Amino acid sequence: MGKLPKRLDRPSFWMWAVPLVLGHLVLGFIMMNGNIGPFGVVDTLIIVWLARALASRFRDIGWPVWIGPTILLVTMLGLPFLVLGYGIMSGAGDQIMQWFSLIGLIAGPVNLVLLIVAGSVPGKPEPTEIAHVFE
Repeated sequence: MGKLPKRLDRPSFWMWAVPLVLGHLVLGFIMMNGNIGPFGVVDTLIIVWLARALASRFRDIGWPVWIGPTILLVTMLGLPFLVLGYGIMSGAGDQIMQWFSLIGLIAGPVNLVLLIVAGSVPGKPEPTEIAHVFE
C-alpha cells in the first residue's frame, strides 16, 4: 500500500481507511470460522495501520494526534486481550466468546463513529514555515 504520510486529507484518509476496514472484516470472518493461523497477526497489523492513518488524519484536522489511535487500539486490541487474560485467570473459558461479542457490540459502533467523524471533519491548512533570514 505504501508509506503513510504525516498528514492525510479527507480523500486520502478514506483511500486508506476503507481497504483497511474491509481487510479487518474479511479476516474477522475467516477467523470466526476457526482458521486463525497467521491471520491474527495480519489482523493486528491492519489495526495498527488503521490507527496510524487515524493519527495522520487527526494531525490534519488539528486535533490532538494521540486521541483517535488510542481509542482505536484500546477498543480493538486492549479490551480483547484484557478479557482473554481475565477469562484464562478466572477459569471462565466458556464465557470468553460471549464477552468478545459484547466488546464487539460496543467497540464496533464506537470505532465506526470515530472513523466517520475523522473522515468528515475538514482539515486545517498546513502551517507555513517561517524563514529566519537574519539568524
